[in-house]
Amino acid sequence: MSNKMLVQIGAGKIGRGYIADLFNEAGFHIVFTDYSEELSKALRDQGYYTIFKHHSNGTYDEVVIKDYESYCTQSEYDTCVQKIAETSYVSANIFPGAVDSISKMLADAITLRLSQGNEEPMDILLGVNFLHSSVLFKEGIIKYLKGNKELDYFSSKVGLIECLVHRNGAFPTEEMLAKDPLACNSGDTPYLTVDDSFKGTVPEGVNLVLRKNVPLWMIHKIWVANMSHSFGGYLGKYKGYRYIGECRDDAYIMKAMILARREACYAMNREFGLSYEEMEEHDPVEKQKASYLDHVANSVDKDTIDRVCGDLTRKLAKGDRLIGPALACLKHGKAPYFLSMGAAYALYFNNENDPTSVKVQEYIRNNGVYKALEEFSGLSDDVKEEKMLKEMIAAKYFDLSEQYPFDIEY
Repeated sequence: MSNKMLVQIGAGKIGRGYIADLFNEAGFHIVFTDYSEELSKALRDQGYYTIFKHHSNGTYDEVVIKDYESYCTQSEYDTCVQKIAETSYVSANIFPGAVDSISKMLADAITLRLSQGNEEPMDILLGVNFLHSSVLFKEGIIKYLKGNKELDYFSSKVGLIECLVHRNGAFPTEEMLAKDPLACNSGDTPYLTVDDSFKGTVPEGVNLVLRKNVPLWMIHKIWVANMSHSFGGYLGKYKGYRYIGECRDDAYIMKAMILARREACYAMNREFGLSYEEMEEHDPVEKQKASYLDHVANSVDKDTIDRVCGDLTRKLAKGDRLIGPALACLKHGKAPYFLSMGAAYALYFNNENDPTSVKVQEYIRNNGVYKALEEFSGLSDDVKEEKMLKEMIAAKYFDLSEQYPFDIEY
């Protein structure tokens, strides 16, 4: 077994453009596993790929990753399981819908690992953008483990390490793809924040920032940081913008986004007891101001709104970035005016290439906005705060509507 090997589950923007970069810098051998047979084969055949690490001033550095392995979880499942069984470090960067299948693969690898006599610890980094990932993976892995020995090993020696993903992963530009068809367009954050709960040793040389209680900070990331990103995108899409940078150049969008962040911070404070001082230390106001002024003066972010705001049904869910903090605000006595506004604009998000957007728009046409909020956000008239939030979102939705006023069912 090699402690200098990382099995990277998911060879997408974050897996290739962020996690693999950090581990590669520390001298780790990278093994990619991905659902896409086409991508797995392309990575293997080309033998290298380029990360374009972009900076806030519009420039970027080029980093070439090579000497890796690449396998498909569909057609080369047994090899993927074998590779996981051999290593001490796994990273999973996936969407929520893949949790069950990846949990099964991890359970099969644990079973194989023990059958081969390897009882060394294994730590799995969960760098995802959905809540409660360690709980979901724990439930999923346990479901597929059969014997008591495997269950005991999982309980005592397998770490499920929640991470805070700081780099964004945008679509590569035509210029980047001309240089490398497997290009990754990535941010330049040089570290990864991880929960301080490793069962084995911390990966040597990897720029990890260990922090207590990362699952709570993951909620803060989704409710505050990710909410802000999506919020600006939904408003910008309604105004006809294409890029996130255009949203940041819009003074009204930036003002509304900043005030929505304040509502979300209030929700974190009241619902989870996270102090404003802790949140300020985590994301300093002066840093926010500098970022705001920089983007207003010289916005260069060409990340597309459609990418940032995609997967709409997940982002409209009850516990996620808009509805979650909005309900917490109402529960603790604050009207979430801006968060509810963001949800209303999200209901207008229309991207014919995003099946979740198409689904929401079709549902609204057939059933109306109130039913859509019940279907996609789980809001019920039986719960006072949920009924109030539904009314607030619907009111703003109708305020934005171009429908003849007497035809609006409000």
